[in-house]
Amino acid sequence: MNKKNKCDIDLRIVEEALELTCKKVDDTSKINVKKVCIGLGYTGVKLSTGHAGLCHTQQSELSPQCCQVNDKAGTFAGSSALELASLVKSWDFIKNNIGIATLNALFQVIFERNPYDYPLSEENIVDFIEIKADDTVVMIGKIGPFIQPIKEKTDRLFIIERNPLHRNEGTLPDTACEEYLPEADVLLITGSTIANGSIDYILNSSKNAREIIMVGPTCGLIPDPFFNKGVTAIGGIKITDADKALQIIAEGGGTKALKPTMKFTTIIPKK
Repeated sequence: MNKKNKCDIDLRIVEEALELTCKKVDDTSKINVKKVCIGLGYTGVKLSTGHAGLCHTQQSELSPQCCQVNDKAGTFAGSSALELASLVKSWDFIKNNIGIATLNALFQVIFERNPYDYPLSEENIVDFIEIKADDTVVMIGKIGPFIQPIKEKTDRLFIIERNPLHRNEGTLPDTACEEYLPEADVLLITGSTIANGSIDYILNSSKNAREIIMVGPTCGLIPDPFFNKGVTAIGGIKITDADKALQIIAEGGGTKALKPTMKFTTIIPKK
């Protein structure tokens, strides 16, 4: 069997998102990054346009050198948005997370300019999911608010969690993906899988799923590459108060504290 050359390997979703974002925002070179904040819960980026984006900080994946987790600290603010968005190609988690947060902010620019290209559903993402009693539901990442509503519809819910600190009885490690993903009728995926680089494997292993829902603040990238991979809805956010959101992130806040600074959105494929 011939091995693929590097140039023949399919682009990762984040790389596709980067390419498409650059095409949609033709004045990317004129947009700068005003502020970068790497918090314990989220990484946040604010653009010169006033838009902001978030990415779940992969704290459990970091190995700080002494007191430092970012060797480029102090140099990101003032950079072009394109330069920082290109960090999604990096396998350094801090740089990658900054890149994803930048792409999330740039999608807000795209959405404002092309709102009819990305239909929004008024439904709560929990209510949007069609689950039958005999469905096998696989949840990638322990997404607390979804657990009880799903259990009320089916008793075949399997939760797969990467972080051992978030696992309890009945929760499976991420090594169980190989067994459970092909069996899923409905798949719920935390946006953190974009941040830790596992999203491509998950979607490629879930060909039999009828519904694939992505959820979380990290899911704010341009959605086309996800829809092309079978995702049926994306429950993300829009930051409505960028300065306050980045202050909360800097002070160690998470989703609960950020709620007053954002609006939940559900984006569906255009028909």
